[in-house]
Order: sequence, then C-alpha cells, then structure tokens
Amino acid sequence: GCDGGFPYLIGKYVQDFGIVDESCFPYAGKDSPCDVSQSCRRIYTAEYKYVGGFYGGCSEAAMMVELVNNGPMAVALEVYPDFLNYKGGIYHHTGLTDHFNPFELTNHAVLLVGYGYCDVTGQKYWIVKNSWGTGWGEDGYFRIRRGSDECAIESIAVAASPIPKL
Repeated sequence: GCDGGFPYLIGKYVQDFGIVDESCFPYAGKDSPCDVSQSCRRIYTAEYKYVGGFYGGCSEAAMMVELVNNGPMAVALEVYPDFLNYKGGIYHHTGLTDHFNPFELTNHAVLLVGYGYCDVTGQKYWIVKNSWGTGWGEDGYFRIRRGSDECAIESIAVAASPIPKL
C-alpha cells in the first residue's frame, strides 16, 4: 500500500510507530487500514542507517557484512515489467537501463535475507523476500544477481537495530 517504498523511511516509521510481528497482522497484499490489535506487541528501532554509512556508500561487501553480523535488511530495487513474470532462477533485467544516476531509481522495497552462488554457473546472487505472497516467484522469494548492482538493489540498503525486548 505504499506505492513501492523507500527503505530509509521504513527505519523512521519503525522508530516512531513500531511494527508488529507478521503473525499478529498478516500481510494481505492490498490497501487496508493498519487495524492492529492492542494486544500485539510493537517492536521499535533505536537506530537505522544506510549500509555503507551514507546514501551512495552501499556495496556488495558492506551488505554481506551487515547481513552476517546483524541479519536481514531493507533494500530497494527498480521493478521492470520483466520482473513481474519471474518464476524462479537468478533474475537479471534484460532491457536497457541508464548507467549513471546520482539518485538511484527504485520503486519497490523488499527484505534482503541471504546470499549464495549457483553451483553450476558460479553466478552470485542475493536471496530476497518479496511482499507479493507465496504464489509469486520462489514461494514469495526471489534470487537476483549479486555484485553488479542489478536493478539498483545494492544502492540504498538500510539496516536497523531493534530495541531489545525487556
């Protein structure tokens, strides 16, 4: 319901308003009011930051270190029409794109959860959780080329430090 999403604002939202566990407010894939039960415990963040320290400082290596040390992070990518038909495998955009833009074009926020490489081809990839439900992609996840800033996915990753539960 956010017309894409911008990862840095996710950190601000969680800092100010908190979020609840998905089991308490399951994702429905449609615009709806955030009618969350008062019995749901909210989780807040004390800090959120661009991976790499600043807008534009992100890199494959910095993302890998953040992922290993602190877990999943919000990332954004530019969704092109060919992405909508993704069914599996390691995605890469097949159309033409501009190579330089000081502000990365992104229109979709997702959750980076892991990385790997194909045993057959050696192609490196990220493992990403999408928000379009388990009927899309690889049970709601997708793999995308790693190391080439495919669709700007390595451009503006944002990490947050949750406030520990008491």
